[in-house]
Amino acid sequence: MTTATSSKATSLPPAMRWLAAAWTLASTADNFLLFVLLWSAGPQGWSGPETALLVVAIRIPAVAGGVLGGRAVDRFGPLPMIVLDAFTRSALMATLAITSWNGQLQIWVVLAVGAAAGTTAPLSYAAARTLVPRLVRPESLGKANALLSVGDQLPLLLGAVLTGPALGLLGTGPAFVLPSVMLLAVAAIALHLRRAPQHLQYEVPDAADRRPTRRPARVIALIALSVAYYFTYGPYETVMPYFVRDQLDSGLAGYTVIWALFGAAALLTLPLAARLSRHRPGVVNAVGAIVWGALMLPLAFADNLLVVAIGFTISGAIWGPYAAIETTALHRWTDPADHGRIFGTQRALLAIASPLGAATGALGLGLFAPSTILALSAAGCAVAGLAALAIRDLRSSH
Repeated sequence: MTTATSSKATSLPPAMRWLAAAWTLASTADNFLLFVLLWSAGPQGWSGPETALLVVAIRIPAVAGGVLGGRAVDRFGPLPMIVLDAFTRSALMATLAITSWNGQLQIWVVLAVGAAAGTTAPLSYAAARTLVPRLVRPESLGKANALLSVGDQLPLLLGAVLTGPALGLLGTGPAFVLPSVMLLAVAAIALHLRRAPQHLQYEVPDAADRRPTRRPARVIALIALSVAYYFTYGPYETVMPYFVRDQLDSGLAGYTVIWALFGAAALLTLPLAARLSRHRPGVVNAVGAIVWGALMLPLAFADNLLVVAIGFTISGAIWGPYAAIETTALHRWTDPADHGRIFGTQRALLAIASPLGAATGALGLGLFAPSTILALSAAGCAVAGLAALAIRDLRSSH
């Protein structure tokens, strides 16, 4: 095979780029909502327990959405589920904008809308990952998942960058029009993708032919590592605003810069995912968790904005390839007919882990300094990586 032929075989089709764009917009809408609500919690006068309840209300419903939604993706197909999620969440964001147009967020409205949005959001996550091996050839899987993971990393950057200008120029209520429009664009892209050719044709399985399969230890261990990783990351969502204000003596600008650098660095290292996922992806991700925790541990006690910004840039670079490596491994280690269920369940477990970690961090603010909470989170992440390395099947799997 010539170099030109090989390059053509591994190139990604336009449909894969459209799918990555749709997932990026869907994820950005989700991140933007969380950034705005967390930053607004203090000015709105919400207490630590109320903030914790808010995070839980937004994320925990994703448990049901992930488990049931993943099965719906396998049953009805991925594209209809993306359209359903996009239209539903767009309407919910519009509702939030209307009810808070005067700048006052009614917490009960936020809780209801957030819970409903959290229920449908896993549909797009599971559906996008189910579509990948159907849109690209097997040899392009790592490259395609790296591109799709732009939708995991870029939203951190976009959410951080858009939060300040949106709140400053539009105000708290009107700012929610932005994610509503993003989600309408997601629906339009999903409708467009119905005409895209597929390498692995999607067939709706007959329920009578479906039998439960036992998951390999490496699959369970890899997902468990992510659950631990997301739980220990959770406190950073709720504690960082207090850390930035109290310990770094900075404001929204400093908060935005830190997360923007984290997201930008994660994007820069994404191209490494295709290469890193070729051999022992479980080891790669476990070591990444160890290094991430070891870096963030001393950073929790820094009191200089520049030092923290540099540290978050490095940590973002470490985090960047993680999700793409995991996704490629799960694609290769599981049955394609089960991908919706696998990724839906994975999303459900992460939906438990992240808000519980965030809620734990918010509740801990009443007892501990922000630096202590962040240090414990970093140490927990490193321990999770070490525990994953102890699983033989994870270490030896390619």
